Amino acid sequence: MNAGVPQFIDIEDKIAFGLTAKQLLWMGAMVALLVAAYSFFDRQLFFAVAFFLVLIFSALAFWRPQGVSLLTFIGFSMQFFLKPKKYIWKRIYERENLDMKKAALAQKKNTPPAAVQKHLPNRGRLKRIAWELDTKK
Repeated sequence: MNAGVPQFIDIEDKIAFGLTAKQLLWMGAMVALLVAAYSFFDRQLFFAVAFFLVLIFSALAFWRPQGVSLLTFIGFSMQFFLKPKKYIWKRIYERENLDMKKAALAQKKNTPPAAVQKHLPNRGRLKRIAWELDTKK
C-alpha cells in the first residue's frame, strides 16, 4: 500500500492577491491604524506617521530574516539578550595545581632539547645490503 507524502508543508497557502493569511492580517491592521491616524492627526503629521506605519507593517508582513518571520526573529533576539547565559564548563585552577604547572613550564624552558641520535646499521650489515643491491636489478 502506497501513501502519498505531502510536499511543501512549510510553505503557507496563498489566499487572496497572492498574499498569505498572516500577510493579509498585517495589511489589514496597517489599514486600520492608517484610518485611525488620519482621523486623529492633521495632514502633514499623518503623512509622517503613515510613512513609518507602512514601513513597519510591510516589514512585519514580507521581510523574513534568516527564513523566519520578523516577529519570530525579534522574539528570538529578545530571548537571546534577556535570558541568562549558561556556561557549561569553566576551568577552576587550584593554588597547588597552578604552582605545579608553572614549575613544569619553567623546567621545560630551561632544559636543552635532547640530541637526536641516528641509528646506523653496523659494517657487516652495510656490506650485505650493498651486495644485495648490486646483485639484484
